[in-house]
Amino acid sequence: MNFSKKQFLAIGLMSGTSMDGVDCALIKSNSHTAKAIGKAVHLPYSADMRRDIANAMTEAQQLGKPCLQNERLNKLEVKLTNIHAEAVREILSENNLNPKDIEVVGFHGQTLLHRPDQGWSWQIGDGQHLANMVNISVVNDFRRHDVENGGQGAPFVPVYHQALIKARMAQGLEVRWPIALINIGGVSNITWLHNVGEQQMLAFDTGPGNAFIDDWVKKHTGEPMDIDGALAAKGRVDHGLVKKWLENDYFTLPPPKSLDRRGFNVTGLEKLSLEDGAATLLDFTVKTIQIALEYCPQRPRYIYICGGGRHNKTLMSKLQKMDISVDSVENLGWNGDFLEAEAFAFLACRHLSGLPITFPGTTGIHQPSPGGKLYLPE
Repeated sequence: MNFSKKQFLAIGLMSGTSMDGVDCALIKSNSHTAKAIGKAVHLPYSADMRRDIANAMTEAQQLGKPCLQNERLNKLEVKLTNIHAEAVREILSENNLNPKDIEVVGFHGQTLLHRPDQGWSWQIGDGQHLANMVNISVVNDFRRHDVENGGQGAPFVPVYHQALIKARMAQGLEVRWPIALINIGGVSNITWLHNVGEQQMLAFDTGPGNAFIDDWVKKHTGEPMDIDGALAAKGRVDHGLVKKWLENDYFTLPPPKSLDRRGFNVTGLEKLSLEDGAATLLDFTVKTIQIALEYCPQRPRYIYICGGGRHNKTLMSKLQKMDISVDSVENLGWNGDFLEAEAFAFLACRHLSGLPITFPGTTGIHQPSPGGKLYLPE
C-alpha cells in the first residue's frame, strides 16, 4: 500500500440526528488511512439547546427550503458554532495541544432538513466564525457539492470505515469479506465493504435508528432515552403497527438512498403503553436493518455496530439473533461513540489532499467527488 507520507493531525466535530450534543475527536491521517488518537470529548447540549434545535427543525420544515434571512435560525447558528468552538478548545486542553498543532477541523454542523431529491441539504454552522474562534483552518459544508451533482448527500462515513479497515489490515487483521458496519444513531445507516477499493463500497440509510424511541421515552418520562433498552424489554410488540410502518415506499427503493430525521410518520403509537411503544419502535428499527441487508450485493459475514444504538442491550440482543455474527465496533479496537466525529476529521484531511469523499456506491453521485469548503482563520 503506497500512501502519502504527509500526516495530518485533525479534529472532527459531529452533532447528529440524536441532538444530544457535540462529539469531538482527534485523528492522525495521511488522507488514505487513519487512526484515532488521544482523548475524545463529548459536550452535551442543555435541555434548552435540544429544544431550540428541535424547534429549528420544525421551522425549517415549514419554510420548506434553506433560508439565510431567518433571524431566529441565524442566532441559533451562532450559538451552535460557539458550542463547537468550546468542544475544540476542550479537546486541545485534554490532549495538551495548541491550535498550531492541528492542521484542520472537520465541522459537520447540524442538519435541519435533508432534501436530496430537490438538490439540497440544509446544515447550520458557520465555518468562518469557527475558524476565527479556534484559530485553526476549518472545512465544512460537506454535503453541498454531492447533492447539487445528483448525489444523496449521505452517508459520508463509509470512506472512513474503509480507511480504518485498511489501517487494521496493515497491522495484520485478517478480514473475511464482505463485512457491514451499521451506525445506529437517530437514523441508521449501513456501510457494506467487499474489499478496500473505492468500487467495493455500498452505503445507505436503512431507516429510523434511535430517534423515535428517544422521542417516545422523552415524551412519557422526561428521560432522553430507553437506557439499556429496559423499557422495550418489558413491552410487547404491536406487529400490526410495525407491518403498517414497513409499507413506506422508502423500504422498496434500491440504494443508494438517504433519509431526513423526520422522514417517517409512526402513527398509531398513542394507543400503546410506554413499554409496548418502546418495544414496537425497537422492533421497527430491527426489521428495517433486516430489510437493508437484502439490498447488499452479498450477505455480510460479519456486522459491526457503532453509534448509540449499540448501548441498547435489547436492540443488540435482537440483532444478534440474526444468522450473521453481530458485534460492537469495539471488537475492532474502535470507539463506537466517536466514529462519526473522527470521520469528519478524515474528510477534512481528504479535502486538503484533493481526494474524493463521496462515491457512486455511497451517495449515488455519478463519479467519485470531492466536497467541503475551506475557511482559513482571519
